[in-house]
Amino acid sequence: IKDSFRHSQQLALIKTPTVKLDDGTFGLNTECRFFTDDIPYGVLIARWVGQELGVETPFIDEIIEWAGSIRDEHYLKNGKVDLDYCLGSHSRTGIPPVYGINDVMKILD
Repeated sequence: IKDSFRHSQQLALIKTPTVKLDDGTFGLNTECRFFTDDIPYGVLIARWVGQELGVETPFIDEIIEWAGSIRDEHYLKNGKVDLDYCLGSHSRTGIPPVYGINDVMKILD
């Protein structure tokens, strides 16, 4: 996996998402797919699976907390995926409980 990230021609095409600000400088575009899709429909799913299997995910947690602080989203609470937030009407995520799957073993082979 690490090698595919380092040498992927497709990933090399993805540029840091920026937008031009009113003062003429550039800032991070927090409406890009990394924030709107990759976190709630990718990284957060991995975090939920790790949580359910008892696997610590400190780097994933750091990414989720960082992105959440930028967008005022609160996917984690007290060191766990905040199901109330993630299942609430104010949040869109792809974690299995959204689809009624609460047992991690039902999504693993």
